[in-house]
Parts: sequence; C-alpha cells; structure tokens
Amino acid sequence: MKKFLVLATTVVAGLAVGLAQAEEGKEKGKGKGKGGDPAARAEAMIKSLDKDANGTLSKEEFAAGPLATKAKADGKDAGKMFAGRDTNKDGQLDKAELSAPPKPKGDKGKGKSEGEGKPKAKAE
Repeated sequence: MKKFLVLATTVVAGLAVGLAQAEEGKEKGKGKGKGGDPAARAEAMIKSLDKDANGTLSKEEFAAGPLATKAKADGKDAGKMFAGRDTNKDGQLDKAELSAPPKPKGDKGKGKSEGEGKPKAKAE
C-alpha cells in the first residue's frame, strides 16, 4: 500500500510540475524566438528595417536585420538567404515572402531512382 501511495504522489507531483512549466512557457516566449504568427513577425521586421518606407525590404535593409545577422554568425551567406526568399525575383522581400517558410535544403527535388546512390552490400 505504501508503494502505491508513493507512486501516486510521484505521478501527481510530476503532472503538476509539467503543467506549471507549460503555463510558464506560454508567457515567457511571447514575441520572441520562433513561436507566434509568421505574418506578424514579418510585418514587425518590415516595420523596423524598412528605411525607405516602401513596405518591402531591399537586400541592404535585409542585411541589417536579425535573419541575416544570424546567418552570418552561423557561417551562411545572407545574400543566398535573401535570394531564396525573393520568390518573384524583384530584389525586394514583401510580407508574404518573409512569412513563408524557407525552402528546404538538400537535393532540391531531385530524387534518387533505383540504382543510384550507395552500392548495396552483396549477400553471401
């Protein structure tokens, strides 16, 4: 009976701590990091970086922002990041282009057909 009470108490305490941390996490990350509405983040980025007030970000304006700064810190090319997001190739990033998820990295849609890739081990 004691084992059951200890186990039940441990489970209840664990649930309480987990729920408390979940509630705390909801408030902690508001407006920061990767959470939230991508369109709202894009709009805020344009509002803070758009020096010529045309509603879009030029390559130079984008380079002064947090995405380009993080890319540079990670050893990535901010110019390539800009070009990848500039889907209509007009040299400007609008709200839709900034809020869209970045293109996936990798083989750019080129799948491997049968017979390509690493050779299979021979069965003995």
